Amino acid sequence: MEKIERRMKIVFVCTGNTCRSPMAEIVFKKLLAEKIGCQIHELPDKGFEILSGGLAAYDGMKASPNATIVVQKLGVSLEDHQSRYVDIDLIKHSDAVLVMTKNHLDIFQDRFHDQHLPVHMLSFSGSDISDPFGGDEKVYSQCLSEIQENLKHLVFKILS
Repeated sequence: MEKIERRMKIVFVCTGNTCRSPMAEIVFKKLLAEKIGCQIHELPDKGFEILSGGLAAYDGMKASPNATIVVQKLGVSLEDHQSRYVDIDLIKHSDAVLVMTKNHLDIFQDRFHDQHLPVHMLSFSGSDISDPFGGDEKVYSQCLSEIQENLKHLVFKILS
């Protein structure tokens, strides 16, 4: 497989960094690694830094149990995930900051308006990715499916 010579930093952002953004982070890593022919842990060596955070997160929280369950079915793990608050250190030098809702976009732009960062909705249609927090495994699976569809487009866009 050809060697990827780029350096790219992508940060996925939601509210608490325990559901949507960690699922997006780990699934994106999986899709990207598969596409370029490496293991997830090799992505930094290939020039990719993929992170997540929450606009109202408390540092150090585990991923929600149902988020952990639904991503395990894809062969990836959120067992070691620890939530983190979105601050300037997390997002500086980002090539893309991808938020889950229009409200996240508004909050982000208000909070970091002077940073001139490339902030976009994860959804290519511009629709919100609803928060599964408090829902059952089926709700999380539906959310994950929506995230996956958008991530497939993102991987294609980044690597083309």
